[in-house]
Amino acid sequence: MTAGFGLEKLGLWTLRFPRTTILIILLITPLMIFSASRLGFSSDIREIFRSGSPDFNVLEKVADQYPGSGRDILMVFQGPKLFTAETLDRLRELQLQLGLIDDIQYVLSMFSARSPPKGDETPKPLFPFDLQDLSPDQVDALKKAVQSHPLVKNKLVSEDGELALFAIALKDQDRDVDALRELIGEIRSLANEELEGQNVDIAFTGLAVMRVEIIAALSRDQRVFGLIGMTIGLAFCWLYFRKFFYVVIAGTPAAVALIWLLGSMQLLGQEVNVLTNVVPVIVMVIVFANALHLLFGIRRNLESGSEIGDAIADAVRTVGPATVLTSATTTIALLSLTLVRHPFITGFGFIAALGTAIAYVAIMVTVPPMAFYMLKKPKQTGQAARGRDPIGHAISGIANGAALLVRAYPQAIALLGLVLTLGAGTLYALNDTRYRYMDNLPTDNPSYRAIQSIDKKLAGPNTLDLLVQWPDGTEIATPETLKVVRDAHQVLASEPQLKQINALDGVATWYAGGGDKGEADFFRFVEKAKSPTVSRVFAPESSSSLLTANFADIDAADLIPVLNRLETKLDVLRKRYGNVDFSLTGIVPVSAMASTEMIGRLNQSLLIAIAVIIGLIGVAFRSLTAGLVSILPNLLPIAIAGAGLYITGVGLQFTTVVAFTIGFGMAVDNTIHVLNRYRLERGSGLEPADAIDKSITVIGPVLIVSTIVLVAGVGATAFSELPVVQLYGRVSATVLTVALIGALLFLPAILRVVEDWRPSKFAVPRTG
Repeated sequence: MTAGFGLEKLGLWTLRFPRTTILIILLITPLMIFSASRLGFSSDIREIFRSGSPDFNVLEKVADQYPGSGRDILMVFQGPKLFTAETLDRLRELQLQLGLIDDIQYVLSMFSARSPPKGDETPKPLFPFDLQDLSPDQVDALKKAVQSHPLVKNKLVSEDGELALFAIALKDQDRDVDALRELIGEIRSLANEELEGQNVDIAFTGLAVMRVEIIAALSRDQRVFGLIGMTIGLAFCWLYFRKFFYVVIAGTPAAVALIWLLGSMQLLGQEVNVLTNVVPVIVMVIVFANALHLLFGIRRNLESGSEIGDAIADAVRTVGPATVLTSATTTIALLSLTLVRHPFITGFGFIAALGTAIAYVAIMVTVPPMAFYMLKKPKQTGQAARGRDPIGHAISGIANGAALLVRAYPQAIALLGLVLTLGAGTLYALNDTRYRYMDNLPTDNPSYRAIQSIDKKLAGPNTLDLLVQWPDGTEIATPETLKVVRDAHQVLASEPQLKQINALDGVATWYAGGGDKGEADFFRFVEKAKSPTVSRVFAPESSSSLLTANFADIDAADLIPVLNRLETKLDVLRKRYGNVDFSLTGIVPVSAMASTEMIGRLNQSLLIAIAVIIGLIGVAFRSLTAGLVSILPNLLPIAIAGAGLYITGVGLQFTTVVAFTIGFGMAVDNTIHVLNRYRLERGSGLEPADAIDKSITVIGPVLIVSTIVLVAGVGATAFSELPVVQLYGRVSATVLTVALIGALLFLPAILRVVEDWRPSKFAVPRTG
């Protein structure tokens, strides 16, 4: 049994039946193209942290009871002269026009502000009917009144009066992205028309808008990543092989694998999200890297004088087992992500593992038959066949230099690698877990900048919700309810991080400003008025009240201590009001807690993946030595990348640990190819030192080229508009780069030291 467990024979079968294989590919691929064209995109950030946990269940409960909570379209108006009679008149007219759009339920703004009622009269609007006739002094007085209004200040208008916010509640919160995009376009056109010439900047944000932005970013990434990955792969194939047919043979399995993957995702009901967005480029660069190994083997055999069929068959037999094993180890690493009990990560791990399996099949069913029909035996063999190839010579020179260093200083290189692994690993362990909700959103666009303006000028763009829930059917329109809410309000207000708090008792305080009225009068007013403001804090039909606190953009490491302190304080209220539940929730708090849990589980799955893969290497090569010498060279890339995160202050995020897992699965491929070549050279009768030299010089060039393709392809994700994807790209590129150094220097040095100390039975007869 070979190191590939005999699965490389798929390549021999396709070589034996090339026409049948090509016909099958031509039949399957159009169907997959049709399926891929129907692939959808997921823009709901909540899906990242969806689980069956109590925290997420409460989040869903709040969304059901308070449909407008945190899901509005937010319009941000900024300008130095918002508070002029004409601009105010235009803004109010815009609000009135927006209210006439069928899809809009209501609009909350500073124009919604009213004076507290006197007696049983209807509350009067704070803004007079005829705004254009106001004098500058009257506008200033109105500005002060708005900025001191308890339901408006720091929520809908800034203290300097240069920012105003419209919160647009939609009738259908779950509309699809195309409908949202159309509605936002209609609102934008109306706003531009009403405010033309007013020197007011208009921007849109909020979860509804960010859904549209995320879809646009994902669509762009799909196009850009695919183009960059394919271009880089083809370019390096051309630079190294300098033959058109080699480029075509390398590019075809990449295109086939990409189409089959996207089609399979649609057939399995999967959507493209911020994480699965990187899978296609991962699959493409894996295909290019493995196809390069196979093509290098074929070309080497042709240059040695073999006939085309024999050259391909020998390459499949010698390189194929390593290709099978690299695909298996990468798949195992990705499947380890399914151990994390979060559907978002589990789904990504499954799709990425599926993509790796598809990549292997695509290589073995396309490269042998295409090579059989397209490649020819060169007229010259040996060194003369290569001709003058400066790039090839330069890459070979690097490999030869690595071989010379390993031969001259094996102990020093092995010791240096050990010290680096231990030192960097220590820094890795010192990393704090980090997470910022804003990193899930596209940056450098008007929506993101609008959020930053809200963060700077209002109480903050993030919200923490406290759901106060009485038993179902409880009559809560009572003074006791206000007492409970006031106590809960005091708990939230005790945390300096939490700024403006929107709650039922705030509405009651505003109402009481109209005169000597009791709390029973307040609840009669609430029932009669049916105010949108009240509907966001009080749901008597659900026996609940909601308190919402705004806070600035902060990291999970800073937010979680706040949540822990609040939970401790709420425990006092839970004891005081035994029949009332107090639940902290909100997309930002829930995601902060979930991300910390996810990082812990991802670290565990990474350790499991490392152990299983190292064990698999030992089993595949039938050698304990092979497994042991693989450990440190494959830990080094993760340790170095983790140390970089610590030094730069980025810390551990769930994206980085996912990148470590994927990077490890791809980086260990280099180790497998080196060990596979060493095994073959030892089997041909070479002594350990010579076999190591030969392995580096033979396999080194293809490792260098394939790593360049991998780094450039995966590194393209660093140009995404989504920070989580950017971070993935940077970390993955670091892991893969260090992995190449480990494979060319650290692994051979350790192998040389071990073999000099105790030669292993790490050789098999080379098959022809």
